[in-house]
Amino acid sequence: MDKLILSLMEDGKDINEILNMPFHFLMDILREKNKPKYEKSLIAAFGG
Repeated sequence: MDKLILSLMEDGKDINEILNMPFHFLMDILREKNKPKYEKSLIAAFGG
């Protein structure tokens, strides 16, 4: 969660704006950033 807040601050958000955001909104952003990438094949998934 700290990395998310720091990345939002680096993108230009004010810390007070971040602290006033609803918690569930921040969790949705965090989930979206850590969403796994799906590959079409097993070989592509392991860098082939």
